[in-house]
Amino acid sequence: MNKQLYLNMFLSKWIWYFGMSVIFINLFTTIFISDYKEVLMPFIDLLNIIAVLYTTSSYLSIHHMMKQDGNHHFYFSLPNTKRNIITGDYLYYILMMALTTAIFGSYMTLTQTTYYAYGFVMLMGISLIMMSFYYLGFAKYWLRYLFTGYFIYGVPMVLTWLFHFMPLVNISQMDKNMPGMNFYLYHLPVYTIVFAIMLLILSYVINLQNIRKYDMA
Repeated sequence: MNKQLYLNMFLSKWIWYFGMSVIFINLFTTIFISDYKEVLMPFIDLLNIIAVLYTTSSYLSIHHMMKQDGNHHFYFSLPNTKRNIITGDYLYYILMMALTTAIFGSYMTLTQTTYYAYGFVMLMGISLIMMSFYYLGFAKYWLRYLFTGYFIYGVPMVLTWLFHFMPLVNISQMDKNMPGMNFYLYHLPVYTIVFAIMLLILSYVINLQNIRKYDMA
């Protein structure tokens, strides 16, 4: 487990550096150069979007690098059980979600807009759900269908961004009360993240069973 976690951290160190740099930029702008915030916001918005995109999909980036280098067959033959690989990947993803939360927290500190939290929770919930579905196949097929993983992750995240996050921002900025949208915008994210956490735990249990079923322990 520790070997897999350390390997993932090493392969994704540039994502950690970038994420921490974005956090620093957000906090530095908030504390020291807030007078220039409006001028810098388009650039800062772009940095935060890129950072969240990479942190939430980092497990796909790692698997892509391993498959592209052609060393994954050798790697999976090393003295490390598949159970430890799965456990290390799950722990790594939880750490990446903590980094993503820190990035978004620093961004909310900069923008002073609390309604962004609902959109963030929704995006996190969808990301967790898609990660759980991806790993259900990963425990069985490993890196054979990596492109499918990008599709499973990318399409729902883009749809969530377009049809939940952006409407949330627009309605909140216009300060309009739309009772028919309240559940969708403000309550559904909470139910989604609770369901996502339950699915993440369930997928881990199922993966451990699949490892024994397919003789990969």
